[in-house]
Amino acid sequence: MPSRPRYAWEWHSCHQHYHSMDEFSHYDFLEANSQRRVAEGHKASFCLEDSSCDYGYRRRYACTSHTQGLSPGCYDTYNADIDCQWIDITDVKPGNYVLKVSVNPSYQVPESDYSNNVVRCDIRYTGHYAYTSGCRLSA
Repeated sequence: MPSRPRYAWEWHSCHQHYHSMDEFSHYDFLEANSQRRVAEGHKASFCLEDSSCDYGYRRRYACTSHTQGLSPGCYDTYNADIDCQWIDITDVKPGNYVLKVSVNPSYQVPESDYSNNVVRCDIRYTGHYAYTSGCRLSA
């Protein structure tokens, strides 16, 4: 469930709508060797809903019915073209990096298992393209 009641949501000027929490996921772009952060981004939460579910689970939450949450075995999927949820790498030099994605980083949403909330992917950035490989769950 969202961490704040609806009346306490905050206006997000980039998206032009209200958000139920400031940071639902955080993105770090790290140098591969040193793990030094060279860029970062985040995703604010607008609507938590069961976009789809694994076999054997059913959707319980949908923003269109004004019920928000994520059910066990389900997930909330956002398209890559939604504005204001990216990492600006304009000034990042070509090289090898790690993309670290942390979901629910401040533990604002109660979960039965927090151990699967961080993923790291290897990134090779050419200056024009980013190639992703080796994505894995991380502590």
